Amino acid sequence: MSGADAAGPAAASAAAPASTEAAASAAAVASAEAAPSAAADGAAADPSLAVAAVDLGATSGRVMLGLVRPGETARLELHEARRFPNVLAERDGHLSWDIDALWEQIREGLRAAGALARERGLEGISSIGIDSWAVDYALVGPDGARRGEVIAYRDSRTDGVADQVARIVSRERQFALTGIAQQPFNTLYQLAADDRLGRLPEGSQLLMVPDLVAFLLTGQRRTEITNASSTGMLEAASPAWATELLAAAAGGRDAADAAGAGGTAGADGPAGAAGSAGLDAGLLAPLVEPGERVGTVLPELATELGIGEVPVIAAASHDTASAVLAVPAAADGPVAYISSGTWSLIGLELSAPITTEAAREAGFTNERGVDGTFRFLKNVAGMWLVSESIRQWEEDGASVELDGLLAAAAAVPGGRFRIDPTDPQFLAPGRMADRVTAAAEVIGGEDEFPRSPAQLVRCILESLAETYRTELHTACRLARQPLPERLHVVGGGSRNALLNQLTADALGIEVVAGPMEATALGNVAVQARALGAIGSAPGAMREAVRASVDLEVFTPSA
Repeated sequence: MSGADAAGPAAASAAAPASTEAAASAAAVASAEAAPSAAADGAAADPSLAVAAVDLGATSGRVMLGLVRPGETARLELHEARRFPNVLAERDGHLSWDIDALWEQIREGLRAAGALARERGLEGISSIGIDSWAVDYALVGPDGARRGEVIAYRDSRTDGVADQVARIVSRERQFALTGIAQQPFNTLYQLAADDRLGRLPEGSQLLMVPDLVAFLLTGQRRTEITNASSTGMLEAASPAWATELLAAAAGGRDAADAAGAGGTAGADGPAGAAGSAGLDAGLLAPLVEPGERVGTVLPELATELGIGEVPVIAAASHDTASAVLAVPAAADGPVAYISSGTWSLIGLELSAPITTEAAREAGFTNERGVDGTFRFLKNVAGMWLVSESIRQWEEDGASVELDGLLAAAAAVPGGRFRIDPTDPQFLAPGRMADRVTAAAEVIGGEDEFPRSPAQLVRCILESLAETYRTELHTACRLARQPLPERLHVVGGGSRNALLNQLTADALGIEVVAGPMEATALGNVAVQARALGAIGSAPGAMREAVRASVDLEVFTPSA
């Protein structure tokens, strides 16, 4: 969210799927995410090891060096090795990612991470972990060559496909099987629209974006389970592919082909369709859990990068999974969180999925997390509304600085206007301030609409806080859990003090803000545990995160 935007509820054209990267400068990383209690201890322990976290977002990526400092509780420290853009372009008639450019930048970042580690007295990095946005994939032939482009979730090829798949397997059945909200860009629907599958040679496989990077590093083909759950094809009850849905995806594609050729939009039978289209479980690489070793860096590549033949460890490769892992919660029981940035992912961490029809109708999803947990969450609007409004004002010639705008919004009277931030009219980019102004409902005061940027931003943030309250109460009701005593906010939005305070006031509970760099910290924590630098006891990784960052607590106003 920010560097990587996360998916809004319905429009693939406006946002990226469930991504939580916070766009921060290297200076911000060093000052905000280094171990804050080192001075109190007298001196920080020398790092025991260094790992590289490859963190890819939908608009930018970076390679972070994670240092693990030993002690009764390990502490984690982040340093930015390299940051780079991630761009979309039309290729072969589809909006696609420039994976070759990303791979080049990742290699440079790993080379830089190894050099940074050596500058700090270590021999180099001890492992590599990768996380990214969800749902997008590459097709890799038996010879290891990529077959075609990595088509982006924003591409229009999935328009109407979800309806075609639902004619074969109902939406209710899909949710009961997977627990995943049916967004039009889910991998299931991308596969149903992918006309390349029938032409793939035997032995080809699908690799999610972080799994593709791991394959390029190691030559090993695996599918990490947190990202696999985002596809809409993994069973909620057990980590296994739902073959019924693979067949439905093939049937949906055949239906689309028939409709495009002037035939009847239907399918003679999903099993036969799956065989004819080449879509079966063999297309999907074996599953791995976070913390499992995928392989080691290929010898020639290790020499090229100067990093050694180090292990590539499966991080929680869905970046929201890494971010939620870094929620610094201490209490037992369900953890309430918002992964906050361009979009906000709000929900509970649970030990089992909730696949009821009520959960589906409420728009919640169940994504797998680390150690058998599930992220029961909903995508709602976030700072997208503010950032797009700022973009309009700047295009109109105004000079707008976010911190000053938030300070001005805190100073104007509240309780004047409200919008529904989940309204689909706010999903697309362009002239956002005008749309918010037109939609604002007067609830107090004399003005008939927001007359200044400060008033408009105050309206947006108060509306977001009330939406958070509604959705967290809904999550607790569906999970049959009481409202937790505190809500954790991680990601770039954790720095928005005004929104955090408004959220605390709306919910009537504490809001604990931080860490900002949750995704990278979660990635590093999984690697550190796999290498034995963090204990295996429940909560040990979160304890290390908690010891490594400064947190800010917002209490409800009296």
